Amino acid sequence: MLDDHELIKRFKDGDETGFDELVRRYQQRVYALLYRLVRNPEDAYELAQDAFVRAFRALPRFQGRSSFYTWLYRIAANLAFSFIRSRRREMVHARTDEQLDEEAAMNLPSLKTPEADFRQSRLRAAIGAAVTALPERQRAIFVMRQYDGLTNNEIAQVLTCPVGTVKANYFFAMKKLQKALKAWQ
Repeated sequence: MLDDHELIKRFKDGDETGFDELVRRYQQRVYALLYRLVRNPEDAYELAQDAFVRAFRALPRFQGRSSFYTWLYRIAANLAFSFIRSRRREMVHARTDEQLDEEAAMNLPSLKTPEADFRQSRLRAAIGAAVTALPERQRAIFVMRQYDGLTNNEIAQVLTCPVGTVKANYFFAMKKLQKALKAWQ
């Protein structure tokens, strides 16, 4: 299996199948990131498509200073931030049905009893609402670290900010989430 740099080289040499493979490799992860940031499946799909179109157009200028994955995440995150800013009023009042659709994004196992399933679905909704209520940068950092498993250094590369900023925002995000979810502890 070819690594990302070999696929990028193929693409730059005129073989667009290299980019097709990169899309297959990262489309689910990019969609998942965008879904957790914008909280709407259709918007996340559109933003993911836009991220790959932008990556396709910019790939000839990609210099490899970061991994392709980090570079693509930066593109996707920036699109999400712009989208969130343009729809801030709508995002404040996120629909409950979208918040309840957390099981797929969070991969929490289902419990056996109906009461436990109900409690778990309510917990997922509470977590989704609390994450949505975080300020934009804190939400992005929390999502990238908790759901996508990125390190502080990788997040700093994606957001083009110092590692200390990532750590501070993550700390404040966790404090806000603990406060918002205190009733569930």
